[in-house]
Amino acid sequence: MLSLLKKYWQVVGLRLGLRSRGLVATGLIGMGLIVGEARGDFPRLALEAVSVNELESPVGLTNAGDGSGRLFVVNQRGRIDVISNGSVLDTPFLDLSSRLVAERDGFDERGLLGLAFHPNFGQVGAVGADKFYVYYSAPSPNEPGIPENPVDHQSVISEFSATSLGSNVATLGSERILMTFDQPQFNHDGGELAFGPDGMLYIATGDGGSSNDNNAGHTGGGTSRPNGPTVLGNAQDRTNLLGSVLRINVDGNNGPGGAYGIPADNPFVGEGGGVKEEIWAYGLRNPWRFSFDDGTDANPGTGDLLLADVGQGKVEEVNLITKGGNFGWRIKEGTLDLDPEVINPNPGPLLDPIVQYTRASLDGDPDVEGLLQVGVAAVGGHVYRGEAIPELVGKYIFADWSEGFFPGSGTLLGLEGLHGEELVLSVLNLDGGNPVGFYINAIGEDENGELYVVGRSVLAANGLDEFGNGSGQVFRIVRGVIPEPGVGFGVLTVVGMIVSVGGRRSSHKA
Repeated sequence: MLSLLKKYWQVVGLRLGLRSRGLVATGLIGMGLIVGEARGDFPRLALEAVSVNELESPVGLTNAGDGSGRLFVVNQRGRIDVISNGSVLDTPFLDLSSRLVAERDGFDERGLLGLAFHPNFGQVGAVGADKFYVYYSAPSPNEPGIPENPVDHQSVISEFSATSLGSNVATLGSERILMTFDQPQFNHDGGELAFGPDGMLYIATGDGGSSNDNNAGHTGGGTSRPNGPTVLGNAQDRTNLLGSVLRINVDGNNGPGGAYGIPADNPFVGEGGGVKEEIWAYGLRNPWRFSFDDGTDANPGTGDLLLADVGQGKVEEVNLITKGGNFGWRIKEGTLDLDPEVINPNPGPLLDPIVQYTRASLDGDPDVEGLLQVGVAAVGGHVYRGEAIPELVGKYIFADWSEGFFPGSGTLLGLEGLHGEELVLSVLNLDGGNPVGFYINAIGEDENGELYVVGRSVLAANGLDEFGNGSGQVFRIVRGVIPEPGVGFGVLTVVGMIVSVGGRRSSHKA
């Protein structure tokens, strides 16, 4: 009976067309709980099919900002597909499959991972009018490295050109490589690209892979996986580009090799000592999707950069990225100590996430008492700035990848209170149920600020099922159907927890 009620709560979520209210627990993590009250102001939602089992391995979706209304879907094994007027076009916008590192069997975090269009894309006569940028995993000339410093592949940030303004096809031969950097293991590549309101390109990189940021190829680490004062890991070592958010000027040329510029106001410009001046923020493990709250003409945004960082084993987190910020990994995982013996050589404090939750498998673990338990890996989303669902405006919609590795079962989440109120983390109330029946890889956004859920129903990076068919899933988030009075299980009791994170109170609803 308890498992049935839990499943029903996951399906029905927070409310039946009304504000959900109930008893919640408040207090600091690991400390005594105080009974309080919180809200869950999310409407009932639904997923409207855009493309089901047509695409192979979608891991991202974005728009060109050119007024065309097109959606561009990033597929992990190299294709960028175009959805125009609700249909997937037969010819891909670009196919980079020939340039990718060979796929691993089963599970792989490498491939084509990010896409961003130049802010002037589609503007006749403007610099960058035909340009877009990708992040992909390629073979490295330095493979396999040496045991103390292995090389699995390299990450590549490149510029490409559309064949003409408004074209649905780009030119593979137009590639201009901006930067490359080696990765020691196959996982934790990060991969998100996005232009900020300042016109600069921001790039999220992971810590290089493996676990705990202390294997071979990680600063101070080795095959014996040491801990201790000098084991910084790549994410705390600002002399490499890993475990960071980078910020570059794609129209500049003062960076290494002259293919991009380093903005003069980047936080570590001129520091010396080998510190990479491209770094905007650091101390990240595996940032999987970030976005700027850039808004629309109808609903302007704040410009905030929100990023989800996948945890090691206990905490999934969402961070508000700030200039020069150190977000703690590998000294901390979220607000928890991971290796407190590490002596931080960097300026400034270690910043906490604005909200964190724990994994569904950690029931009873005192370190995460009071945190929402859901899934295994945070997937960053967007602050909703559309017009179709006014109740969502200003709220952050994101996801967790899956409840486990098999089968795919991602969960849609929402965070409210970003603008000075109490932070409330909620499992969203979806028609048809939440979790959903596939792995959620990304939350995308169209030109009007409407949001899309992107994923696939098989684990393999190529996205192909046992019959060789694509398993890609693209759904638009729309308003759900409010059950008529008397339909369903009756009155709901809402129970959640509020925790102190980063100096702000936050709560969850589950």
